[in-house]
Amino acid sequence: MKPLPFLAIVTAALALFSGAGGSAQTPAGNDTARKPLAVVLKLDDLVKGGKPPTATVSPRFQRTTDFLEGEKLKYSYGILCDSLEGDCPAYVAWIKERAAKGYIEFWHHGYYARLLPQEMKVNGRTAEYMGGTPEDQAAMFRKSIDLMKQKTGIEMNAFGPHSTAIDGTTYKALEGIPEIKMVFYYGPPKDVPTSKFVFKRLMELEKPLFVPNPENVKATYEQKKDTVPYFVIQGHPNQWDDARFENFKKAVLYLRDQGCRFLTPSELLKEQTAAK
Repeated sequence: MKPLPFLAIVTAALALFSGAGGSAQTPAGNDTARKPLAVVLKLDDLVKGGKPPTATVSPRFQRTTDFLEGEKLKYSYGILCDSLEGDCPAYVAWIKERAAKGYIEFWHHGYYARLLPQEMKVNGRTAEYMGGTPEDQAAMFRKSIDLMKQKTGIEMNAFGPHSTAIDGTTYKALEGIPEIKMVFYYGPPKDVPTSKFVFKRLMELEKPLFVPNPENVKATYEQKKDTVPYFVIQGHPNQWDDARFENFKKAVLYLRDQGCRFLTPSELLKEQTAAK
């Protein structure tokens, strides 16, 4: 018998080594690289600034917007919907212009820019979305969603409460609000089912509250980057002076430089539901 050519021997050996049980085979489930982490910027308390009819957003929200859109990063603003009351064409035009650019998603942060009016604190209700009946709370959702749609044509699909947490009654009310598909951070009690997707709080942008902390963002990213599915981080642009705004930029650019993908809440929801 003629000896096998050298190339044939090498080919056969490689095939054997990489076959079933061979240590060179990629382990099941690890044959593709993990996607870079997704980040949602949950930025709270959008209201108009100035006096109607020329009122628009505050300079602090404007510079946050300019920075994010200048970097071509997706973001989201939680609007307090009583800011849409009355004649506010410049503010409405600003919201529509932002939406048309495709970087932002607006979400429902509550109706009142202040705490619940005293006259509404009846039947056990202590806040806009705390206490009270499912019907009372559903009416507040409907009031906000309908006003936003009427003034801007935008449908809000996510909700994060303003100033207070929410309770099981809130989740019962939400089941009658099909527009809302996502809730930030506060899940229902264990005995209350929900069809809504609840985003987890896995990183703090502000630590302490209102103070962007790039060092905490960096430390949390390094600690959790291989074990969590996403980061949804909360900030309050109207509370940022110049120094705080610079630290916000540092935190965002750090995550950008790590390869993180900045998504809107709805984009992250689509990814998370597809992964199930």
